[in-house]
Amino acid sequence: MNLLLWFGAFYPALAVAQAEQPFVCPSMELGPAMPPSPDRSQAPLVIEAQSLDAGRLRAGKLRGNVELTRGDQYIATELLMFDPAEQFITVPGKISYRDQQVWLQGSGASYDLGKESGYFSLVEFGLSGSSAHGSARRAELEGGHTSRLFDLNYTSCPDQDPDWQMEMKELELRHDEGMGEAKGVKLEFKGFPLLYVPWFTFPIDDRRKSGFLYPNLGYSSDTGVEIGAPWYWNIAPNHDATLEPRWFSERGFMLTGEYRFLTHRTHGELEFDYMPDDRETDDERYHYQFRHYGTPWQRWRTELVLDRVSDERYFQDYGTSLRQTARQFVRSSALLSGVGRYWDFEFMADNFQVIDESIQPQNEPYRRVPRIAFWFDRPLAGTGLAFGLDSELVAFDRGVGVTGARLDLFPNLSWDRYNRWGFVKPRIGYRYTAYELDYQGLPGDESPSRGAAVASLDTGLVFDRFTNDGGYQTLEPRLFYLYVPYEEQDDLPVFDSGQFTFGFSQLFNPNRFAGGDRLGDANQLSLAVSTRKFDSLDGRERWSLSVGQIFYFDDRRVQLDEEAVEDADLSPFLAELSWRVSPKLRAVAGLQWDWDRSEMDVGTLGLRYTGETGQRITFEYRYRAQRVDQFDFRILWPLGERWRMLSRINYSFADDELLEIQGGFEYESCCWAFRTVLRRYLKNRDGEFRDGIYLELNLKGLASIGSGSRNLFP
Repeated sequence: MNLLLWFGAFYPALAVAQAEQPFVCPSMELGPAMPPSPDRSQAPLVIEAQSLDAGRLRAGKLRGNVELTRGDQYIATELLMFDPAEQFITVPGKISYRDQQVWLQGSGASYDLGKESGYFSLVEFGLSGSSAHGSARRAELEGGHTSRLFDLNYTSCPDQDPDWQMEMKELELRHDEGMGEAKGVKLEFKGFPLLYVPWFTFPIDDRRKSGFLYPNLGYSSDTGVEIGAPWYWNIAPNHDATLEPRWFSERGFMLTGEYRFLTHRTHGELEFDYMPDDRETDDERYHYQFRHYGTPWQRWRTELVLDRVSDERYFQDYGTSLRQTARQFVRSSALLSGVGRYWDFEFMADNFQVIDESIQPQNEPYRRVPRIAFWFDRPLAGTGLAFGLDSELVAFDRGVGVTGARLDLFPNLSWDRYNRWGFVKPRIGYRYTAYELDYQGLPGDESPSRGAAVASLDTGLVFDRFTNDGGYQTLEPRLFYLYVPYEEQDDLPVFDSGQFTFGFSQLFNPNRFAGGDRLGDANQLSLAVSTRKFDSLDGRERWSLSVGQIFYFDDRRVQLDEEAVEDADLSPFLAELSWRVSPKLRAVAGLQWDWDRSEMDVGTLGLRYTGETGQRITFEYRYRAQRVDQFDFRILWPLGERWRMLSRINYSFADDELLEIQGGFEYESCCWAFRTVLRRYLKNRDGEFRDGIYLELNLKGLASIGSGSRNLFP
């Protein structure tokens, strides 16, 4: 019969909404859903009744507990008139219908089983397993592919007096096209009209359709009230776009857009914001970003990113987070990379647009035009050895200062042995770097070079034992020895090198500098010990503790620019702890302790609590001597069954000011939710703040109206 298949269009949204509910909502369904049937037309038709008034193969009446079943369809009534020759049924009284998707009640029906066409009068309907329901004065079915309903209302509220409902004069659903057409649509919430639309169309399945989406509303202290009306354009099955005219009360008109495409070997998207005239600055403002990804051949990929903004303060005015407003530059790049069994290859070029006014031209990042890198690592048959080669050729360019090209080569031999009780990996190689430089009229060596041997030994053991509680514990000591002789490098430029932030990974790094401009001299031994405890019940890690330190046998003379020689005999002491205190509470901590100054260099502490009914508390503390001293506290807590409270405080002790603070509430019932969040965050290094108000009304099974406060409620 293909009865009312259009209701399935609402089902995915309602399923998601109900999965998010922390409380149980009443269901309006009248009975269990029918099992699925692969093909209704091929299924046998079975009719049962207490009495039959008809001759053989003649039209007749069936009375008393009449039940009709075909495939996943089920009809129940007290009186049914059936013509087996014409395959036609008529029900003059009450009728109940259900299948695997919907339930339905009516006060009269006429249906042609062969043509799958007919009508139902005074229809009440709902979705099986959910609270979505409604009613219509009349429902007409045509050919199994078109449904028409008249004087229709729809809601997901389980009550007889729903908080919201949508009324329509007429609704036509064309299942073969995946499209619905509604006329005379009125949306009410709490008895107040929210929206009236004389006519609109919408998709009823996964097939996309062009049209307007629901509006966006918001407020910011920088831009004022914001109103947006997004429009979706279904260009082709593999191309679509969204255009959103936006109006800011303090700034003016902006057009925002997104274009997406997908082909057999490529995919990508274009995002842009364009404001022809910002009333605050009297300037044209814009930002665009284009991303393109491809796989032109097997094991090869391409990546293109074009990013550009109109001015240095764009993100400060229109950014939505401290991370975005604090950006110092935007990067555009192009990449071609390939991978084989023993090799990797990259060809890349990039460019930077500096948007931080405090960065001087001589400190701007270099463009790499291009960078070519090749890595090779292959076992030497019958020897137990492996030969490796790390190579890179880069051309650096910038408007001021020295420019040029750099070749960096590192051929090496290694011997790897891994067993369940441990591993050993000695490696020896030679690092060679050569330059061809342009000092732009200034004196200097135009072809400097550097070469030095690099030798290392990495080895570790793994001990384990069963504990008294039935679990087991490991003890994993590890040694890493590194030797690199000193090589004078003061005459080499610094294109892209910097010193790594010290941490556990640096205990086992053969170079303390990133990039190829500096090779750190080293005669040192790293010692680390890790221990882990595993639970006896589920085998999950209960806790882990790692400690480590570097013992220096020589001073570190190679530095960036004219920094002082490092002469400490010991690195900072490192400790890291991860502890699953209980199924609800987890703690992590980190420490770097400087023995010479007898003080903490770096400290971190994190706590995360997750309750059984949606409670979440997160606390993070970060400290780095003379640079960072701040905490970040977040809480999401239910206040009864339907209310939730959200709060966040991010505070810097070093600057004695709030970086971000937000607070909000959420109310959620079975059929609608309302969220409101107040937010204040630092938008630039000058100490300027942005205030925002986020409001969102979510009518479950229909739409959300307002700004994206849901992103702030995890």
